[in-house]
Amino acid sequence: MKQHASWTANCHRVSGRMRVFLTLVLLGPILLSAQATSLESLYNQAVAAYDRGDVDSAIRLYEELLRKNPGSLQARTNLGVALAHEGRYEDAIRQYREALKRDPKNGMVRLNLGLAWYKEADFAKASTEFEGVHKQDRDNRQALYLLADCYLRLGRYREATELLEPEYKAHPQDAAIEYALGTALIQDGQTDRGAVVINQILKNGKSAEATLLTGASQYAAGKYDGAVVTIGKALGLNPNLPGGWTLLGRALLKAGDNERAKTTFRRALEADPNDFDANIHLGGILRHDGDNSGAEPYLNRALTLRPDSAAARFQVGAIEAATGRLEEARKKLEPLEREWPDFVEVHLQLATLYARMNRPADSTRERQIVLALNAKARSKGPKPEP
Repeated sequence: MKQHASWTANCHRVSGRMRVFLTLVLLGPILLSAQATSLESLYNQAVAAYDRGDVDSAIRLYEELLRKNPGSLQARTNLGVALAHEGRYEDAIRQYREALKRDPKNGMVRLNLGLAWYKEADFAKASTEFEGVHKQDRDNRQALYLLADCYLRLGRYREATELLEPEYKAHPQDAAIEYALGTALIQDGQTDRGAVVINQILKNGKSAEATLLTGASQYAAGKYDGAVVTIGKALGLNPNLPGGWTLLGRALLKAGDNERAKTTFRRALEADPNDFDANIHLGGILRHDGDNSGAEPYLNRALTLRPDSAAARFQVGAIEAATGRLEEARKKLEPLEREWPDFVEVHLQLATLYARMNRPADSTRERQIVLALNAKARSKGPKPEP
């Protein structure tokens, strides 16, 4: 009898466990459905918040959603967009990178990552992302335009030309491609080919863009006074021409009007603080004037924009030498002597620097190099701009 009672009790316990198991089996889909509904609701709330301009709330909702479902690619991408909208580009970059770990071939995420780097003024990293998007989708015009602009900002004019020429042939009516190609050709010293593009633009009327490119051609040919006049006309037609004020400043500098050039470069930087040429030229003028504290922010900015630029490294090294940071200056200037052996100013800076560092033999060597280069320059005529 006791055995029977024990068996009955065990049956009840098994039956109870089975009921719990069956309940979980039956309720599982309902619980999962409820969770999915909750996640969908969060997502919809975040989208609605962003659409009505409440970006802070959208960010909080996307972050909450990702805590519950870290694998949501769309939520992570949208969070990156919202963060970028608020100027939080580093945070946006982290989100886009995480999204690309889950979907490496997602062109839209990669384009957004490139845009975030572009907004951070890291044009080298931005160009890498835009190159990937362009390779994957040749019809993505936004990636094409941004990649061309990155190449121009980085001084990679030959690469810009190679990128744009096929597009120019395929889309001869695309004014943006036409203008960018003309700029790249002229900046690369291919003035004859640039003139062909300018003439094509001029057929559609004397636009501000065509006038500016004409001024750029005059500048490249060494006709600086004429370039000042022509570029001024272009800016009169459109004062917001990209690169226009910088080109005018460079022409004024070559024409010997340093004071007006300074004002013009400042105007260029008001329009675009990340203009490499405006930063380095304004900083260079100020350094030449002895205003090292005024020059340094512009020169440091130029070096940040183009870390590989020999000109920027030279200018920052010269500032460091002038302000007593001798070892830092030496580390910048010595590599330049190898990369830029015919630039007299590098050797002059090193000669002075070594003298201050009590290295007379090295200082004498550099001065002898300067004398030899000056003699060579006199036999060849004016030296080209570095």
